[in-house]
Amino acid sequence: MFSALISLLLRLVLAVATAILVLGLMALALATLLGVGLWSLIRGRKPAVDLSGFARARAFRAGQGFGPGPARRTPPADVVDIEARVVGEGTEAGGRPALPPQSP
Repeated sequence: MFSALISLLLRLVLAVATAILVLGLMALALATLLGVGLWSLIRGRKPAVDLSGFARARAFRAGQGFGPGPARRTPPADVVDIEARVVGEGTEAGGRPALPPQSP
């Protein structure tokens, strides 16, 4: 009888702790979402969201895999070569001086 009561109390404590943890994480996610939304409104830009991982996962599920192999697409056959031409050294088009090289 006594162990059943302790077991019930332990289950209730764990259930309440789990509910508090889940609600806390949801509140944190909501606060982050609102913060990013307000920040993008202040800056006037959309937040940059990188979703490339989802595309790679979708390709992997479709059987294409990640590594090189026969499952990769062949390059298109309509590749066009162009003639390269050298623009005057030290000046841009229109006779303006070129920008100095950028230092790393």
